[in-house]
Amino acid sequence: MPTMIESERWSIDTNILVYATDPDAPLAKREIAQEMIKRMTLSPHAALVGQVLSEFMSVVLRNNAMSHRQALEAVDLLSQAADVLGASRQACAQAWNLAAQHKYQVWDALIIAICADHGVRILYSEDAGSLKRPLGVRVINPFIS
Repeated sequence: MPTMIESERWSIDTNILVYATDPDAPLAKREIAQEMIKRMTLSPHAALVGQVLSEFMSVVLRNNAMSHRQALEAVDLLSQAADVLGASRQACAQAWNLAAQHKYQVWDALIIAICADHGVRILYSEDAGSLKRPLGVRVINPFIS
């Protein structure tokens, strides 16, 4: 488990939520992801991007990993565990620019832009992308020691 920076506002990406709930995920990744969610519930600095919750629900439904009811209960619980951040017009524009200029996937760029817009300085994600600190957000892969 990587050392987490608890004094800065931070968030997690969709892949962490998926690994935490997928019994077929590699055990090491599942354990790290579950620990991150546990820390998220205890940290006043943790936040979740609404887009991440939507992506998570989409993935678990598409993969038949959860019923619709279970998926709804999961996102409802997660949304109570941390501040849920929405997209402003400015964040959307920043995401589109990031996607166009640096070849990020639009949805990944939107997550980064929403984090930046809300003062989230660290995003834990397996998808780091090409930039070290896009829009001032440090992207850290928690599965690499």
